[in-house]
Amino acid sequence: MAQQRETGEPFTFQNATPAKIRRFQQLARERGYSVQRGGRFWHFSGDHDKAVALSALIGFYRLAWKVPIRTIALGDSDNDLLMLQLVDHPILMPKPDGSFANEVLAHVPNIFRAKTSGSTGWNQALLGALRGNGTRTAKSNASSRRAS
Repeated sequence: MAQQRETGEPFTFQNATPAKIRRFQQLARERGYSVQRGGRFWHFSGDHDKAVALSALIGFYRLAWKVPIRTIALGDSDNDLLMLQLVDHPILMPKPDGSFANEVLAHVPNIFRAKTSGSTGWNQALLGALRGNGTRTAKSNASSRRAS
């Protein structure tokens, strides 16, 4: 029944060693679950993620409206990578300490990086993307991935 859920369950580890966390992730994978670290929480889920949900939503809008749509996604963690690769205008948000998710940067090196973390940065980045200012398209991201 739990694997039929269409959402994940956020949680935290308290006093767990990296080895215990890896073991928990391994046991979850063996049972068909996913355990991913997010910006503030870990997420326990079935065989789905943000990218799967977003892909379904994009498909629905394209089918319903029968017009091209422009997609934007914002994320701050490695677990946002697939979602950010899916959209036309991916935006990587900084963490509160100003750093950026390493795995996202490794896979999408020219991704647009928001200047400020939190709701202020999210607002500025989204408004800029809606205006067409300062974001890179999926095409330019794909080109940069091919070049590297």
